Parts: sequence; structure tokens; C-alpha cells
Amino acid sequence: MPALDTPLAMNRRRFLIGASATCAALSAAPAQALPFLRRASEPDVSAQRSLFMVHQRTSEVFEEVYFDGETYLPDPLARFAGFARDMRTGETGAMDPELLDLAHDLQQLIGPQEPLILTHGYRSTGRGVRRGAANSRHHHGQALDIAHPRLRPGELHRHAAALGRGGLGRYRSFVHIDTGPTRHW
Repeated sequence: MPALDTPLAMNRRRFLIGASATCAALSAAPAQALPFLRRASEPDVSAQRSLFMVHQRTSEVFEEVYFDGETYLPDPLARFAGFARDMRTGETGAMDPELLDLAHDLQQLIGPQEPLILTHGYRSTGRGVRRGAANSRHHHGQALDIAHPRLRPGELHRHAAALGRGGLGRYRSFVHIDTGPTRHW
């Protein structure tokens, strides 16, 4: 065993003192005592995406985080599919997460404190829909028809056009958005 005043003993003593201090701190505040045990990066809360919508026909509200900053969350996506169901048949279909991103970005642009109003979401078939296209993106969960409590459809359309992506149509009482190629009508 080395003498108590040799360099090896001093280093050993420093190590033991440091280790005991770390153990004491670990019991009080483990995350601060051992930073190397933390995740390499904390989830970026600012990268979370949420959507605030009210269904025009049912008054149901969808207000959830659907993307946690790292991945799309299956449960909120499933709840959104139920929220955006075909109101004529009650059928649901998987909704494109990028469609939720498009609606989220539009909502951030116009102000997230007010809901978007869902007028039409998923459609299981084109029958019974006036001027509904047989190959509509609504059939694939890639389109929403929306309105806004404060903005007229023309204003909402201009904001959506500023995003510069997806399909965008303007109708008398709502705006159509979809995740197809960029086009406007």
C-alpha cells in the first residue's frame, strides 16, 4: 500500500472523495450529479406539433399534440381519424400525418389560439357529395375542408397559399387543403 503522502495516494484520495461526493449528490439530485446519464438531447418541446380544430357538424373538439418533436404519435393520429370520419357513413380512414402538419402550419400562421373548423375530412366514397371527385384525396385521408371563425374563405385561402405547398381550393364557405402536388383553384 502506498504511503499517505505519495502522488498515487493523493490521486486515490481525491478520487475517493470525489466519488463519495458524487454518490451523496446522486441521492439528492441524480440528474445534476451525473449529466452523462441524461439523454444526448432533451426532446425539443418547440418542435412539438399540435392541432386545434372544432368539427362543424358535431361540435367535437380535437386539441392534441400529434408529433412529440421526434415522432408522430399513433394515439392522437387515430383520434384525429375518428374526428375527421366520413359523416355520411361513420367510416374512418388513416389520415396522412403530413396533412396534419399542413393544417398545423396554417394554424400557426393565422394564430393558434383560434380553432380551425373542420367541414369535411375523410370520405369513404364520392357518392352523395355534390361535385365530389371520384379520385378525391379525401378518399385517401389526404384532404381536409376547413373554415375559420374569424377569417373569410378568401382570407384563409391567401394564408394557406403563403405556405406554398399542397392542393388548395377556395369555395364559398370553406377552403380545401390537401397533401397532393402544389396547385390552386
